[in-house]
Amino acid sequence: MNTNKNCNIIEDLLPLYVERLVSEETKQEIEKHLKECENCLKVFKEMKKNNTLFSTENSVRETLNNNEKEIKCIKEIKRKLTLKVIIYICISIIITAFSINILNTYRIVQDKNGKYILYNMNTGNIQKGMDGTNMYANYTINDKDKIIEYKVIFTFNKDNICINTRTVLSGLNEKELEMFKSNWENTNSNSNMKIENEKLYMNENVYIGKKKEDIIKSLQEYDAIIVDI
Repeated sequence: MNTNKNCNIIEDLLPLYVERLVSEETKQEIEKHLKECENCLKVFKEMKKNNTLFSTENSVRETLNNNEKEIKCIKEIKRKLTLKVIIYICISIIITAFSINILNTYRIVQDKNGKYILYNMNTGNIQKGMDGTNMYANYTINDKDKIIEYKVIFTFNKDNICINTRTVLSGLNEKELEMFKSNWENTNSNSNMKIENEKLYMNENVYIGKKKEDIIKSLQEYDAIIVDI
């Protein structure tokens, strides 16, 4: 067989040989020829070198691509986790606020006429006089370095005579509130006392039967903020 022709055939087969895509019989023939032909051996070495560089370049490129994908994946996971944390925090705040609000028996709400009234969430009872008005007072007193806050809803009849008061007292801990409650419960001054969420709810009977103008004068001693509602 012509040597040049053999070399041409071998050179055509070398790319497949380098990639290990030839049969075992062909492989043996190529390797036998390479041992006998310097030119083809040189071509083979050069081809193998180029193939190695190409493979390395592809490997590096593939590694970089994989790293980039991993970084994107990590960023996406972090983004989702951050979003979940924010959602969980928001849900916790909403649940906490809702729980605190829903546990309170008495709440100051607006009636259909826009007036603020004290509403009993358990009984639905609205403390409001017939054809009357309400007044809201907010003041604080200092009792043995304890700042006690009073929020009072006064209900008046059409003659501006007080027929009901409901006070929300805060600033004391549970133990202090219990002592306050036990000292004043079922007296002529206070009644219907209830402690919820470190607040004491009670009726202040001392105002019942008094005129609105007299109550306002007495509240001025405490620098109370007074609002007709």
